Amino acid sequence: MTRPSHFPDGFPGITARDVTLVDGVRLRLVECGPADGAPVLLVHGFGASAYQWRFLMPALAAGGWRVLAPDLPGHGFSQLALADGQYTRDAYARRMWMLLDALGIARAPVIGHSMGGAVAAEMAWQHPERVECLALLSPAGFGRVPQRARVLRGVPDVLAPLARAFASRAAAHLVLGDVYGPEGAWSRRDEEELLAPYAQRDIYRSMLRTIKEFDFRLHPTALLAALPEGTLVLFGTHDRVVRPGESVAARVGEVPGGRLVMLPRIGHLPQVEAAERVSALLAEFLRVPRVAGAMGAD
Repeated sequence: MTRPSHFPDGFPGITARDVTLVDGVRLRLVECGPADGAPVLLVHGFGASAYQWRFLMPALAAGGWRVLAPDLPGHGFSQLALADGQYTRDAYARRMWMLLDALGIARAPVIGHSMGGAVAAEMAWQHPERVECLALLSPAGFGRVPQRARVLRGVPDVLAPLARAFASRAAAHLVLGDVYGPEGAWSRRDEEELLAPYAQRDIYRSMLRTIKEFDFRLHPTALLAALPEGTLVLFGTHDRVVRPGESVAARVGEVPGGRLVMLPRIGHLPQVEAAERVSALLAEFLRVPRVAGAMGAD
């Protein structure tokens, strides 16, 4: 396929390829690390792509992990056009399992960010025996997502491509300003990578369908209790996209052995804004994923 220049260009050791799932859906998979290393799956958030993981991927690969970071269906440079009903949390999780099946992977740790955190949790509910351990960064389901997009649910799908007129560098600047914390900074390339998938006409319908179909609400207590023991939940204190609030500790407390880490003055992208701290924390977590006890952010 012809695509604009984008990640992983300029990141040595990170490659990308297409994988076709058993149901015929095509996913773009970005990966790094030794081919015979233990796999770990990274699931990005709404409207994003594997570029979210650009700093975490090489850090985990250096520890011997085979790092797998797909663009979710309907996102990035994966297949965008799907049938109605295929942009739900359940459907996204099922396709992540299809990806691991296509790669011959029976069991793996899963790390999810934002909407991808809710997808990762759904994966654990679908197949708990296959999730080695679970880490959730700024996860929907643990924090509240503002209902700013509620008005879009009434927009007919046929009008979605009209949003392409607003895919500008100014729009990227506004979006990144919202997701970063008070001391966050981004580059011109970060703006370009955010915009690159939006050169594709079909992505606007897929984003609208996700807004209409995906369940961004807080997880029920009964489901929290069914997450893997020792699940790690990480938030920035200044997250304005998925807001942890004062009750986040109580929600994490419903998870058996659940562990909460709050990063001061960090926004919605802790794996980018505090890349070294988060990479070290997750590397430690993956080494001893089920050891009880508190984990610090330093």
